[in-house]
Amino acid sequence: MTPDLEKEIIVGIVSALFTALFTGVPALLLFWWTWQRDQERLIVQKLVWFATTIDGKRIHLRGASGPQFGILIRNRSLFPVHVSAAGFQIDGEVIQLEHPYFESKMKKNPDPQSNRPYIPDEDADVREVASQASTKVSVYDSTDQAALSAALSAAAEKHRVSAEDTLMSGKVTAMVATETGRIFTSLPFLKGLWRRALEIKREMDGRVPEPRT
Repeated sequence: MTPDLEKEIIVGIVSALFTALFTGVPALLLFWWTWQRDQERLIVQKLVWFATTIDGKRIHLRGASGPQFGILIRNRSLFPVHVSAAGFQIDGEVIQLEHPYFESKMKKNPDPQSNRPYIPDEDADVREVASQASTKVSVYDSTDQAALSAALSAAAEKHRVSAEDTLMSGKVTAMVATETGRIFTSLPFLKGLWRRALEIKREMDGRVPEPRT
């Protein structure tokens, strides 16, 4: 092989590598962005309501059926997402809400003389969460409240803790399903392992505080 031919081969290899690099990286980034664009990404959180007493202590807000709690949904997708179902998993038992109450959507009041700048938008789909928006799901129906209260009481009795402590633990998880069939929870797999490790350590030494969902 002559020196000139060897030089041409080296130049050709280097050129091919640079071409692959500068065309492959943008293609990979485009593929990643397209995949991200098409993914449903919801952040689901368990909402627990508290009240403050006269002496400044925080206590769980309770109703006729027990502690009050709901769900917060944040849509991190690049498109609107429609929620088809919501519920909770309590100590392994999944309870779907029959009558979930979704937060009302507001619109600008067409009446300029009104002292209410915004009014409920009766035509809006409350189950549709816009991109980068959030909504709350509350439990007002007596049947749903009774079902959740019964499961919560059973779990508390089984583990010999209060209903409030059970509610704040990883034994109660908020769940949301979208119309595409995907299910999102307030306790993703890795977070669940971390929480369970803390719970085991707390049971052993009695000093690790309960993490919240």
